[in-house]
Amino acid sequence: MRSPILAAVTSSALASLLVTATPALAATCDELARLTVKDGAIQSARLVPAGPFTPPGSSSGRSLGDLPPFCRVEGTLTPTVVSTIRFEVWLPASGWNGRLQVVGNGGLAGSISYGAMAEALKDGFATASTDTGHTTAEPASWLENRERLIDYSSRGLHLTTVEAKAVVNAFYAKLPEFSYFTGCSNGGKQGLMEAQRYPEDFDGILAGHAANYWTHQMASEVWNGQVTSSPETNLPKEALQLVQDAAVAACDLVDGAKDGLVGDASRCTFDPGVLQCRGGATAGCLTPAQVEAVRGVYRGPTSRSGKTLYPGLYPSGEMGWASGVVINRQDTSGVSSHDFWRYAFFHDPGWKFRTFDVDRDLPEAVSSLAPITDAVNPDLSAFKRLGHKLVYYHGDADPLIPAKNGVNYYESVVAAQKGLAPTQTFFRAYMVPGLYHCSGGPGPTAFGTAGKAPEGQRDADHDIFKALQRWVEQGQAPSRIIATKYVDGDAAKGVALQRPLCTYPEVAMYSGSGDMNDAANFACRAPAPRR
Repeated sequence: MRSPILAAVTSSALASLLVTATPALAATCDELARLTVKDGAIQSARLVPAGPFTPPGSSSGRSLGDLPPFCRVEGTLTPTVVSTIRFEVWLPASGWNGRLQVVGNGGLAGSISYGAMAEALKDGFATASTDTGHTTAEPASWLENRERLIDYSSRGLHLTTVEAKAVVNAFYAKLPEFSYFTGCSNGGKQGLMEAQRYPEDFDGILAGHAANYWTHQMASEVWNGQVTSSPETNLPKEALQLVQDAAVAACDLVDGAKDGLVGDASRCTFDPGVLQCRGGATAGCLTPAQVEAVRGVYRGPTSRSGKTLYPGLYPSGEMGWASGVVINRQDTSGVSSHDFWRYAFFHDPGWKFRTFDVDRDLPEAVSSLAPITDAVNPDLSAFKRLGHKLVYYHGDADPLIPAKNGVNYYESVVAAQKGLAPTQTFFRAYMVPGLYHCSGGPGPTAFGTAGKAPEGQRDADHDIFKALQRWVEQGQAPSRIIATKYVDGDAAKGVALQRPLCTYPEVAMYSGSGDMNDAANFACRAPAPRR
């Protein structure tokens, strides 16, 4: 007789896997190696004792710290003849909380996200991750193969999730009570892709800084490299500091608090032209070419007719650009874009990023690649119907993926849902002042993702993932999350300030009195006028 749990499974793909992963097939960790996997295989299953765990292939030999004992399952999925999707599932040997947490990848992926798995395991979750079908050690020419690009973009994570649930069922004799996904950057894109294409996979999704408009994000990385690539347009750290100081001074009071932090960078309309040198170039000012370079980064990819094709970066976070991963490029465009364009689109290993033309190349890329790589469908009605929940966050000072891209996607869902109120019943977003790309920056960046809340405050009011859990499991929608900034970014040095992250479109506004470092003196309100 089929169990009530299995009868409740609606995914035909999951149901087919569970036929071969019933509790009777495996009762111990070692026996999980005998599981039959549709279009794949389990390579190993072994019990890892409590203590330090060093990820395979770690060049530094650094361990992930003391982990509880767990069953480590390694497998491979081969849905096509060219696919080799590695995945791992970690199962607490005791103290399982009844939940599954699948963790995402950054950039072009290519490796198991061991660090994120370790954190999930410590919290009692069964957890899973995948390399999405390739490794960082192999040539990036894998991007030329359409099936492998599909594996990377969506199929690898989805099939890993299906198999992880089957492994959980085999080991614990029951499915997870709740399944969650967490990821940032490419992981944020993976989360939105799951909600759009595989809405049954997760009860709750936490997605951050999503590269979901992938084709346009790749164009943005090239654009920012191009507009700052000449000796005249190069923006050294001294120039970036000058621009940031002026932008902060111009927009500091947008949230009512003069505290050196722009609380809502979307409303900062600072023009770097005020810094242009009068006469010859001197210290403390920008050349006309540098002014235009900054404006180009603020503007984002723009057609020759003046149409904005993708958002630019907000003012006030310019020191986040200083790493040079996107601006001041010489031979290659930054981050994932150079490999993506030269292999997935141009099929030319010798492609030069300065030859990219947004008017000519981007529309063709959208036509040929966006159906695979982009996660911009605003129709989340199936996800909503299932009662599933989605929480999104994005730092205003992100120097890689424009925060406005996250806002644009959220607002597209609001339009599809015909209003903010119906959207917020299942999908909420939070903008984070002064947060760089997924971590770091001058703002309150510790809220349960890259940075933990202070001891004694690691709860659903201070941790955005725990807030998602409470929403999914108890029906209590998050209203605001208290984020923390530590002294010098070091938790050991204590709390510098706390600030509420408000449910978009509300922003945290200072009450006008009291300690500006205390979140209690800020209220979530409608946005202030632009300044």
